[in-house]
Amino acid sequence: MGHQIEAKSTTPAITSIFSSFFRIEVGLLVLVSLLLIWHHQYAPRAWQLVTPQKVYQYSLDMNFEPTNSSVVVGTFLPINNEHQKLYQESVSAPFMEQVQYQSENGLVSRWAGQKQAQSISYQALINLTAKNYELGTNVDIQPQLDPSLNQYLQPTEAIQVQHQEISELWQQIQPNDNNNLRDVLASIHSYTTGLEPLPFKGATDALTALRLGAASCNGKSRLFVALARMNQLPARLVGGVILNEGKKKTSHQWVEVNVNGQWIPFDPTNNHFASLPDNYLQLYLGDHNLFSHTPNINFDYRFDVQQKQLAPAIYQSMHNSASDTADQFGLMNLFSQLHLPAHTAVVFLMMPLCTLLITGLRNLLGLKSFGIFMPMLIASACALVGLGSGLLGFVLVVSIATTAHLAFNRLNLLKIPRLAAIITLVNVATIGILLAASEVSNLQLGLMSLFPVIIISFIADKLHDMMQQGEWQELWLTMLGTTVSIVMCYALLTSATLQGLFALYPELFLLVLTGQIYLGRWTGGRLTELLRFRKVLSHSEGVIGINKRNRDLVSKLNQTSLLKLAADKLKSKKVLTDYKIPVPGTIAQFDTLFDVQKLSQSLKNESAFVIKPNAGSQGNGILVIQDKQEQNFVTASGKTKTHSDLKNLICEIINGNYSQLGDSDTAYIEPLIRQHKILQDFAPYGLCDIRLVLTEGKLVSAMLRVPTKSSGGKANLHQGAIGAAIDLATGTIRHCFYKNQEITHHPDNGQPIVGVVLPFWSQIKQMSIACTQAIPLGYMGVDICLDQELGPLVLEVNGRPGLEIQNVNQCGLLKQKPQPIFSPAHSQPVVFA
Repeated sequence: MGHQIEAKSTTPAITSIFSSFFRIEVGLLVLVSLLLIWHHQYAPRAWQLVTPQKVYQYSLDMNFEPTNSSVVVGTFLPINNEHQKLYQESVSAPFMEQVQYQSENGLVSRWAGQKQAQSISYQALINLTAKNYELGTNVDIQPQLDPSLNQYLQPTEAIQVQHQEISELWQQIQPNDNNNLRDVLASIHSYTTGLEPLPFKGATDALTALRLGAASCNGKSRLFVALARMNQLPARLVGGVILNEGKKKTSHQWVEVNVNGQWIPFDPTNNHFASLPDNYLQLYLGDHNLFSHTPNINFDYRFDVQQKQLAPAIYQSMHNSASDTADQFGLMNLFSQLHLPAHTAVVFLMMPLCTLLITGLRNLLGLKSFGIFMPMLIASACALVGLGSGLLGFVLVVSIATTAHLAFNRLNLLKIPRLAAIITLVNVATIGILLAASEVSNLQLGLMSLFPVIIISFIADKLHDMMQQGEWQELWLTMLGTTVSIVMCYALLTSATLQGLFALYPELFLLVLTGQIYLGRWTGGRLTELLRFRKVLSHSEGVIGINKRNRDLVSKLNQTSLLKLAADKLKSKKVLTDYKIPVPGTIAQFDTLFDVQKLSQSLKNESAFVIKPNAGSQGNGILVIQDKQEQNFVTASGKTKTHSDLKNLICEIINGNYSQLGDSDTAYIEPLIRQHKILQDFAPYGLCDIRLVLTEGKLVSAMLRVPTKSSGGKANLHQGAIGAAIDLATGTIRHCFYKNQEITHHPDNGQPIVGVVLPFWSQIKQMSIACTQAIPLGYMGVDICLDQELGPLVLEVNGRPGLEIQNVNQCGLLKQKPQPIFSPAHSQPVVFA
């Protein structure tokens, strides 16, 4: 007997483990693990390319004003060697042709063009390594035997090796043993380093530096070379740029001395002895000018240096063939073959991870944002131009678009033409911003290639709608969530480690997919919902959040076809009517813009009515007309509307302005419901409605939504309406909440609400249950109003009812497991008197 009990208890556990093994997430994790193990065995050194390296984005901008018919500009460009590696180069020189050749002094680039040419821009990503050499203390200076080095012992016009003053100086500063290599170089370095520094104001030769006792980098370096050559040490000048972050116009010169066939660096200006730090970029060798150009062209230049971190894997294929690359399966090889720029490839690599991040922020934390793609696109632009510049551009474009919406709204334009005008205005304004910013910042690359101007225009339209509806809290929370999402996506996009991992190990995308599938299955509450329902959670079971509602209720219990039917108010009204369920009548229906012509005839005998969008939600697009004065109409809030205003609203509805489906819509007009006296006595500020929530045919919760002045007469809790909990057995209002505060009386007129018994309650419950028979959704909300003459009327059914009813009733929706009232086979309509 004991054995049988044990078998019964362990079998379900074994079955659970066995079934969970075949869950797709577990299978993907196993597959990813196996692929990573195999990948490491095949390419064990690939991980070394993931470690981030410090790189510099080096930019050189040259500007000029040609006065003749042609112009020539030349300079030295960086090359690859053992201490510096170029990952990426780009050149922009409109109206000019470029010629490059490798000289013994460096890579020379020359551009030739006509009078239209005015600028040249060069950019490169460069990784530099420091140079450090040990000079033995007992090494003597050896006679130079290599003929190729003789040129580095000769005097020049600027390096006066044999001048008497140079010789006299050496007699003063020479060490005790002037044949000891280290002592000689130390004496030379110590003296030239000690010269007073001067800003660069033109070339200074060695003798002038000696006489002045002061010099800039080229004067100090020339004197260093003169003293070294005088001691039979081959020495040469090196020209380049010190890559300190920021903008500047200063290049630099230092020295190299050949010791036993190896060139050793020295920088007397910055006191580097036999060493250089990792920010010295070599451009040329020898005593040369960095630039050459046609005279009298008002030539100017500027260096711009930014420090970054990147993974070598991202740019590995740019310098190695596939056979030489540490990992032939890295995605960068494929991107390189497709000639995809590295910064664009990075966006492709990180996009799936960004989607996982935004999904997690939404489904785990409850952070709202303007969709999934918007934060990623803005973050992509920020990755190119910088976080501050990208966010500033985002704010500017949104501000321009929102301001334009407010301005065009006064012209009563239809939505589609209005949005088209906004996009045009935003596009022009963005170009203006880029042109203005190009003088001080390199915004063009990121903003023009990735900045989603058109999508931002749609965001501005959403912002405008939220402002019009007074949803300020929702607006600020969505803006905050979007900003947080942008910043976090930016962190992912700019993470050199993550870039390298996904570039070298494509199997990690399966890991991202695993996370996305897991989040799709996860039905736990979001962090914001723990705060939102904190009072209910403290004393009630069965509280659910949006994740559980969407997956376990909406997705499992509601067919897609029935959800579409519920969203189509006109079709659902017809179905409800066929089941003899009372609904408001329909005065007119407008499916196309041509139908709007019949508006005047439709309203000829109407003075009180409601205009509604067929696929609307949350009360958006609804206009309540309660009276007619001559040719104009008076709204529920006392505003005057003309026939033209009504036509514009109907056209906007038809164009899909208020459609929750984002598509063209149908506008329709219903008679104005005259609210039952019991409700009108304490809530005269708009039409109350009763929301009933049913699960699998059983009524589980109900509330009365009461309009207030702050809600603008709408029964929308998010806009400031009152939520009143209803006792399911008696229809009595048990308690009320207004702006998260419990109340007993209406805040506007002081009339009592708690204790009111709703009329027709038994009939209302039967009507709600009958709706589940007419439109058999397993999880649904039914909205019912009370007309003074007609009694209860079903306003609409909702396949995705909200969850705030849990706070109103202080009880979770799933506190008790619902039991079906009607069997699916039941098809006889319920008749209401």
